[in-house]
Amino acid sequence: MTSGIRLGAPAGTTRGFGEEEFRQIARWITEVVDGLAANGEDGNAAVEAKVKAEVEALCKRFPLYQDM
Repeated sequence: MTSGIRLGAPAGTTRGFGEEEFRQIARWITEVVDGLAANGEDGNAAVEAKVKAEVEALCKRFPLYQDM
């Protein structure tokens, strides 16, 4: 039996993410998973909303298309 998640780094590097951005992504994954363990699926909305806002801010710093 296998388990885990697989992340594709090419999508991030195409955006211009560097080592620190990938470390931040790992921290967000840990934050959400730890929140799920502590709060359960139904009680983790605040953690997920916080992480979502931070992800959106990161993506705005590294847009897919520079002219848009």
